[in-house]
Amino acid sequence: MSVKIRLKRMGRKKRPFYRLVAIDSKKRRDGLEIERLGWYDPQHDQLKCNIHEDRVLFWLDQGALPSDTVKGLFRREGLSYKWYLMQQGIKGLELDKLLDEWDKREKYRLEKAKSKKVKKKELSKVEEVPAEAAAEETPAEEAPAEAEPLDLAANNPEKFGSYLELVTLAEFRYEGQRSPSLMGPTLPEIIGTK
Repeated sequence: MSVKIRLKRMGRKKRPFYRLVAIDSKKRRDGLEIERLGWYDPQHDQLKCNIHEDRVLFWLDQGALPSDTVKGLFRREGLSYKWYLMQQGIKGLELDKLLDEWDKREKYRLEKAKSKKVKKKELSKVEEVPAEAAAEETPAEEAPAEAEPLDLAANNPEKFGSYLELVTLAEFRYEGQRSPSLMGPTLPEIIGTK
C-alpha cells in the first residue's frame, strides 16, 4: 500500500476548504483517509493553513509521497526545508537556528514583493493621468489639420463647387475609401492630393 499526503476537498459549492490527509493512493479524492494531518483554506490572500508537523514528518519518514499542491504548501510553510535539514542529519539547536534564519529571509522576501507591488500600482496611476491628458490634447491638435482642406475649398468655389456639397461629400468619403451607396469621387481626389 503506497501512502500519499494530499488534499481532501471539503466546504460548499464555490467555497472550497481542504483537509490535509494521509491516504492510500488508490482511494478516491474524498475517500476514507488514514490520518488527518491538518487543513488549508485557499479563500484568503495570505497562506491560511494548519499543519501537524510532527505527524507529517512521521509519514514522510515512512515513505509517504506528497502531491504537487501539498509540496507547495510545505515549501511555503518551511516544512520541506525542515525535512531536508533533518535528512542531512542536523538536529536540535542548529536546526532551530537555521529555521529561524529561513523565517527571517521569507518575511523579508514577502515584504519586498509587497512593496514592489505597491510601487508598481502607484506608477500605473501616475502614468494614467498623463495619458488621459494627452488623449484630450490630441483631438484639439487634429481638428485644425482637418479644417484646412475645407477652408481651401471655401476660398476656391470655382474649383470645388459649393462648400456645402464638399462637406456633405466628406461625410460619405473618408481617406479615399468609396462608399457603395455613392460612387462619386473621393475627398482626396476632389482636393487634388491624389
